[in-house]
Amino acid sequence: MGRRPERHQTGTPALAMLVEKGVPHTVHSFHHDDLAPGQRADYALEAATALGVDGRCVFKTLVWQVDTDLVLALAPATMTIAPKLLAGAAACKKALLADVATAERISGSVTGAISPLGMRRPLQVFIDESIRSCSWVYVSAGKRGVEICLSSGDLIDATGATVTALCSAEPG
Repeated sequence: MGRRPERHQTGTPALAMLVEKGVPHTVHSFHHDDLAPGQRADYALEAATALGVDGRCVFKTLVWQVDTDLVLALAPATMTIAPKLLAGAAACKKALLADVATAERISGSVTGAISPLGMRRPLQVFIDESIRSCSWVYVSAGKRGVEICLSSGDLIDATGATVTALCSAEPG
């Protein structure tokens, strides 16, 4: 069995990964309102509001099934991923949002706290091209109420992401 990475002070694999790789980042905590599932509109929007940052630079991480594979797709809190665009980017016929149980099992985190960093099982990552308009971005640290801020370039490098159009338009 491989060596277990050192844990960051908040104890998440995402933070441990960044520390281990020497990636500059800051950690931001906020009070997470633990409502029942289905009552929350969007965890990423909650983070943006609580931290007082532009929702276009807070990226949500979603697990998707593309044909028979699972992938991660990241999009700003203010936007919605278009399944057809994701399927095209992944060179697949169809993309469906993975069910909660699968997303949590694969990521090792609960819904609303899935981080693209330090995943239990590494997946191919796609990030919406709007990331190019943000110098700094926020992503979940793997725990509800904790966000990581890092440069957009460092996020792309750390995840090995493909940057492409994933969102058709901002919701009205």
